[in-house]
Amino acid sequence: MRRITASLAGWGINVAIALVALRTNLLRSSLTTLGVMIGVMAVILAVAVGAGAKVTAEQSIAALGSNMAIVFPVPENDGGRRTNERGRLTERDARAIAAQVYGVRGIAPQLRSTAQLVVSGRNATTSVVGVTPGYAIVTNIAAQSGRFVSDADVRTSARTVVLGPTVAQKLFGDFDPVGQVVRINTIPFTIIGLLESKGSSFGADNDDIALVPLSTARGRLANSAQLGPDDLQALFVGFEDGVSLAAAKRDMARVLAQRNRVQPGAVNPFTIRTTEEFMEESGRVLGVFQLVLVAIASISLLVGGIGIMNIMLVSVTERTREIGLRMALGARRRDIRNQFLVEAAVLCMIGGAMGLAAAWAIAAAFAAYAEFAAPIGAGVAAGAILFSAVIGLLFGGYPAIRASRLSPIEALRSE
Repeated sequence: MRRITASLAGWGINVAIALVALRTNLLRSSLTTLGVMIGVMAVILAVAVGAGAKVTAEQSIAALGSNMAIVFPVPENDGGRRTNERGRLTERDARAIAAQVYGVRGIAPQLRSTAQLVVSGRNATTSVVGVTPGYAIVTNIAAQSGRFVSDADVRTSARTVVLGPTVAQKLFGDFDPVGQVVRINTIPFTIIGLLESKGSSFGADNDDIALVPLSTARGRLANSAQLGPDDLQALFVGFEDGVSLAAAKRDMARVLAQRNRVQPGAVNPFTIRTTEEFMEESGRVLGVFQLVLVAIASISLLVGGIGIMNIMLVSVTERTREIGLRMALGARRRDIRNQFLVEAAVLCMIGGAMGLAAAWAIAAAFAAYAEFAAPIGAGVAAGAILFSAVIGLLFGGYPAIRASRLSPIEALRSE
């Protein structure tokens, strides 16, 4: 117990001496600390920005719909083999998937086009999507006022439309558009609902949209020359919680291959993507992105560490007589070494704390003004301080060893 107490007291004395030495050369110490602060701040922000980007990507994918698969009639690039033969995705295929694939919660067949909406001298160009009531189920979207597209609307090819908040704002400002008439490509449509806001996904505004019945889009808005009587441009398939999306994807591919007579070994004329795959792909991309950011930021920290080594070598040169005097009074070599190691570690930890505070301030500014969350957790904060101390020990090691190897006689002779 006495040895532990004596050891702690010794380290305490080393810290006190380190603080006095740093205060003696305050300007030099401050400039050196600034280098470490910038390096630590850069590394923390790189980690935080990467974590924030991951959260944003997950939210963007969740905005599309949870536990979902998307089918496109576009050939998949299978092992480098390409084909120009597009698949033909139909409403009959959609019904077959709903009937034969396990765990389907809902299907949302779609036809998409770009159209101009005009009302009272105002106009907006937006994406017009032909949908069925299943679209609301699969994408977890609802109307904040009015109602959604109904089966009756689809059955009668009603000229009704549900607007996204962005389009509604452009055409009507803050006025509730439900019940008003808007022209889509010169055709009058009655607005029956206003969608809830879904935000943005990968830079695309999910609220800049207009939804019409699928049959109406097919008969009045879609390019009928390129589409068959029940062709689709995309199909969203929602699944119950707990259903394996990988297994569901294999089942959907099997159903489509059978219905379209795709020969074994041939390139699949359909592309199927699940939200799990979107998550994995975005995770890989963002992981590389974060690694690059941390690598670039680490250069700043390396420069700060070199500054620590330089300043400690200067300190050893200036305090040669002090080192010799302490050795003459009984200080051991390890005492001298530990003294300079503690000084380097304290200098870096102060810089690390300042870098952490600066990173927190910048992250708060991101959240307040750029609406981008860059979370800095307690683990990152603690790791920053510990990492700073490690940097001090690594780059202060050589100066400390050099100081401990000085000859007491030669040290006392130095001017």
